[in-house]
Amino acid sequence: MVNADSSNTNQTVLYRKWRPRHFDDVVGQEAVVTTLRHAVEMNKPAHAYLFSGPRGTGKTSIGRIMAKALNCPPDQEGNIDQSFASSFDNGTALDLIELDAASNRGIDEIRSLRENVNYAPAQGIYKIYLIDEAHMLTDAAFNALLKTLEEPPAHVIFILATTESHRIPNTILSRCQRFDFHKHTHVDIVKRLEKIAHGEDVEIELGVCDLIARQATGSLRDAENLLDQLVAYHGKNLTVDSVRTGLGLALDDRTHLLANAVITKDIAMGLSAISRARDDGVSMRIFTREVVSILRNALFIKTGSKEQLQMSDSELEILEKFAQNSAISSIVKGLSILGGIDFRGDAYDSVPVEIAFASLCMTIDEKNNAVDNSQELQKTEMRETKPLKAKPVQTSEPVVPKEDLVVKQPTDKKQPPQIEFVAPDVEDIPRELEVLRSEWDQIRLMVKKLNFKAGALLNTGYLKTLTDDEVEIGFRFPNHVEQLTHNDNGALIEAVGQAISSIAGRDITVKAVLWEELNKSGPTPIQKTQGGHLVNEAIDLGAVRVED
Repeated sequence: MVNADSSNTNQTVLYRKWRPRHFDDVVGQEAVVTTLRHAVEMNKPAHAYLFSGPRGTGKTSIGRIMAKALNCPPDQEGNIDQSFASSFDNGTALDLIELDAASNRGIDEIRSLRENVNYAPAQGIYKIYLIDEAHMLTDAAFNALLKTLEEPPAHVIFILATTESHRIPNTILSRCQRFDFHKHTHVDIVKRLEKIAHGEDVEIELGVCDLIARQATGSLRDAENLLDQLVAYHGKNLTVDSVRTGLGLALDDRTHLLANAVITKDIAMGLSAISRARDDGVSMRIFTREVVSILRNALFIKTGSKEQLQMSDSELEILEKFAQNSAISSIVKGLSILGGIDFRGDAYDSVPVEIAFASLCMTIDEKNNAVDNSQELQKTEMRETKPLKAKPVQTSEPVVPKEDLVVKQPTDKKQPPQIEFVAPDVEDIPRELEVLRSEWDQIRLMVKKLNFKAGALLNTGYLKTLTDDEVEIGFRFPNHVEQLTHNDNGALIEAVGQAISSIAGRDITVKAVLWEELNKSGPTPIQKTQGGHLVNEAIDLGAVRVED
């Protein structure tokens, strides 16, 4: 592993200091590394790559390694220009342009990129554009990038990194070589942490790296950050107890008591354990997660899959005793109920845990009562369904022949005349505004997909004016103007802007205004064709659409 320069050691956090610099340093992702290494060796890189996967799996790091490998090939003697290569490691290489799509997501940034791709590399062979969080680009930005991504200059390579590949348009996906990054395995993270601890002269007790790796949930960067945080708090001598305290873990007798209570349905013991943890200020989210972890591990042991568990022998021995006296059905029920608790409110509130545990304990009694009640119901139904002898019914009313029966048709009620919508400004409308108005139904549908609230507000609005790059949407009521402009920190009006820009093919800002004349113009037009021919027929007969 290549460490950071000694001058920057004190200022560099661990995950940056130990970031992989070469393909050999990469942890996991063997298929990705092997394919990219062969592309570099044969000098046949693709013009565009898409790196997709969870956070902390090495997408950006491998993108930088790829850029360095392509631009710093060894000479005939196998030597590499180290000063030029180090510029890719510290982020100063002019031929590696990194863009954060979350803050450079508009069409203007992509237009600037399209202009700059034609310039030759400053020093290397290729100019690499590494676009991180690519899914944050707007639809208009993706459309502007499309042609350049398909046929870039020979010296340009695009690398798009994303954690949400489903938000990348299919037109972009089809033009890239896609590589899916997977979460790191528990064993890989533990080995990496041990290597970092050894390189940083940190003394770690057996089981420390295992605890950190479990909390990282597959993200190597999260694991390295946790190790950095623990060293800053406890110094360079980490024990299991100090790590448990630093991570806020509550793995003690209370978690085992609650786990036992889940299996035995001992409501008194379980509520007592929850109360003790709450009184000691333990986070209920962490406390419940540890109980779920005990039940999960017991399920693995019970089903003969204990080799999948990464833990010390002492912990494994305790769990084997617990699993021996547990039924699989009880474990699964406990996992289902405790694992579904919602802690989005207060993580220290014990009430959700108490309710979930109490409902779990009452499940057996409810089932027994349900069986008894169902048996009683069957007996009652049998008594009620015994055949009875029919008695002749005397009636004084004459029987009306069937052919004399006349069904009265409902009288047609006059439907109120439908007022046809007429925009207040029928004259001197710009051609582009007229086109946008003709696509108003499509705009409303696009907005509703992006933001349901914004789509609902457009039911009472209509396109009013278009000047340069700004369009005004008029509304009948002032509160609708206020809601579209300010609600959800501007997310509503941004969704409307995205939809209109996509239809117009250029960036257009949106301004909501009051347009009182709409009250005299009839109902705002709503798409008629949505819903099929039956809905259209109903509308022709006078029905009025009810919006969601």
